[in-house]
Amino acid sequence: MDWIFDNLQIVLLVVIGIVSVLKSLLDAKAKKQQEDQEDQEGQEQSYPEEYFEPEEEIYQPQSQPSVPPPLQWGGGGGPPPLREAGYEAAVANEAAKALKHQQDLALRLQQIRETKATTTGGAAATRARIDNRGAVKVASQVPVGIRARLKNPAEVRRAFVMREILDPPVSLR
Repeated sequence: MDWIFDNLQIVLLVVIGIVSVLKSLLDAKAKKQQEDQEDQEGQEQSYPEEYFEPEEEIYQPQSQPSVPPPLQWGGGGGPPPLREAGYEAAVANEAAKALKHQQDLALRLQQIRETKATTTGGAAATRARIDNRGAVKVASQVPVGIRARLKNPAEVRRAFVMREILDPPVSLR
């Protein structure tokens, strides 16, 4: 008995939890009974026949069976190639759609690049770009001596990069 009084908060929490579970079960049972009563009342009500419209007859029998028109093939002269049935055909169709989508995106990207090239930099820059499209780029002259190489900033950058590539990793130094 002393344990109950010592842990009165825990006992009250457990009692409240049990009561809430029982209450939710009783509420669910009452709701179900109410729904059953509403269903029974709904079944007992009858509506006059005026509310129901007669269904029209859709099926009309024909004297001769209908035949689809013959297939007309394109300029190839022969029938189109047969498609595989089932999963393989679905995969092939999906791959064709993806390829077509990629081609459309590539074409659009090319158009955007062309538009950007003609609209940025003004008319003089555009003319220069158009003139340089067919021109062969001149290879940069590499300095021969060490002093000449150290004076060129591009060569110094290249030397640092080559050193990082060819030296052992930092963790092993």
